[in-house]
Amino acid sequence: MNRNLKHSQQAGFSLIEMMVVLLVLSIVIGVTMKAINDVAQRSRTEEAKVDLNQETREFVDQIVRDLHQSGYPTSGMYNSNPNVLSKYYAQGITAATQTSLTMEGDVDGDGVVDVVSYQLSTDTAVAPAGQCPCKLQRSQVTKVDMAAQPAPVYNVEVDQVLNSMGAGNVPWTISGTFALNNTTTVANDTYYANYKTDPIFRYYDSTATELTPPIADLTAIRSVKISVSSFSQLADPVTKAYQAISVSASARIANR
Repeated sequence: MNRNLKHSQQAGFSLIEMMVVLLVLSIVIGVTMKAINDVAQRSRTEEAKVDLNQETREFVDQIVRDLHQSGYPTSGMYNSNPNVLSKYYAQGITAATQTSLTMEGDVDGDGVVDVVSYQLSTDTAVAPAGQCPCKLQRSQVTKVDMAAQPAPVYNVEVDQVLNSMGAGNVPWTISGTFALNNTTTVANDTYYANYKTDPIFRYYDSTATELTPPIADLTAIRSVKISVSSFSQLADPVTKAYQAISVSASARIANR
């Protein structure tokens, strides 16, 4: 009987040992779950950045395609100079600033000229008036024959836009702040300063000399550079900053 009692006293773990084991397991599980959560957050952030880059690239490519059709059909396709108000004749670029662009061209190949407009404007859902993040909008309306043209009907193509250099070469302020690395509060206008100073549109003549708006002779425009900088709506899980991207492209055009 004493032998059995001695055996039973040696079997199993004590309560303290069990608590130590549970504590160690809790720490291991906690560290593992945090690592998994960090990886998942990083993956979502990178996916958002890829989606943003693709969305912005597609929009810039759309502008390039429109510019390639700007001024088509041209006056050279007619026996005599057509009336500029004719819906079968495209004037090319009709308005050009650093943050907006309007052109005429048969952009969808249906034989009828369209009036296509782009503009950068404040997105009041996320920033006060006159500040960014901004939104880039596009309008496409059919040219009215021999009459004044209808007002643009804009659709938002890209939001969270950072660059806004315009009149007076003064970009808009980027509103908002964030806690960098969960410690120091940083203004978006400071952190993304390098992203905001490019104009959306730059214009060049046949000698590659830049034309600064207001441009007296719009027919001198032979190429347009488009630049769009924007940031993701998901913050980096480590720095807490929103990841920014920049996309640019150039288009050579006939412009009448």
